[in-house]
Amino acid sequence: MSICPIQDRCGGCPAMNIPLDEQRIAHKKRVERLLGIPVSGLTTSPNTVGFRSRIELTPGRDGVLGYRMPRSHESVAVERCAIARPEINDVIPSIGPVPRFVERVALRSNGESVVLHAQAKDKHRNKARAWIEGLTHLGVPLAVNGRGVHEDPSTVLNVAGITHRLSPATFYQVNLDINAQLVADVVAAVETASPTAVLDLFSGAGNLSLPLAARGHRVTMIEAHPTATKDARRTAAQHGLEVDIRAGKAEEFQAGDVFFDVAIMDPPRKGAGTVIEQVLLTRPKAVVMVSCNPTALASDLRRAKALGYTMNTVHLYEMFPHSQHVEALGVLSSK
Repeated sequence: MSICPIQDRCGGCPAMNIPLDEQRIAHKKRVERLLGIPVSGLTTSPNTVGFRSRIELTPGRDGVLGYRMPRSHESVAVERCAIARPEINDVIPSIGPVPRFVERVALRSNGESVVLHAQAKDKHRNKARAWIEGLTHLGVPLAVNGRGVHEDPSTVLNVAGITHRLSPATFYQVNLDINAQLVADVVAAVETASPTAVLDLFSGAGNLSLPLAARGHRVTMIEAHPTATKDARRTAAQHGLEVDIRAGKAEEFQAGDVFFDVAIMDPPRKGAGTVIEQVLLTRPKAVVMVSCNPTALASDLRRAKALGYTMNTVHLYEMFPHSQHVEALGVLSSK
């Protein structure tokens, strides 16, 4: 029997009934087949239930929150999610019916406390604010469309010696334990290349590169999301770090825009695309690649190979247990 009563309808954890060892073997085989290089290892999640620190729910026709069914706008009601962190599950049952003008409700945890962030169309923002003001009994910070309504809605995360204060709309990894290890490994991979200057494309709020700046490295970050860049600047200032943080589309980076000799790239699911060619035109010593989509990474590696760069091995991270998704880390070099 599945540990989740809605697993068959929700679709978020399609591998939940498959033993973990089999899930992990399948990840390794699939990545090796797609990339054509060996998997050097897989870092397993310390928790494979109750691990997810960030979920997004949609109100159904009756206003009850749930997950959307696969390829559907229909919602599957959820009172407790098997993979959500306990502090998130403690909040869900007390929210009650949600009005239809609220499109999504995100619950964001730092491992201890929760922030509730509701999203609605701008024309419904005032109504959404009035509704959420009635939820102060939950005892958690509340926000609508990225703005605080009750208490400070920042999610405070400590990663690799950096204290981040993330706005309600800023992305962060859902598996806090695995993210901590991933960041440590990225820092080690970059420092192994002995960089003079580091470029972080798709940098988000600085999860991967602010720890490098704290270790004395010259860092340039490029990120399009406005609250992520704002948060990164605030974090850098609070830590007294001199970091060149640029608000712009990483996809539009051109060779020569920034001086660097080692790059970090953590693109969205669609992959880096043609920007990887611009990065490699300057012949960096190494490019540390992080990917949540091995199929897209395979395409990126083909582009890199055409410019004389290869990845010898890749390491996997069980960021999303019970799903078809796996995080990957590898280093491109011309050696």
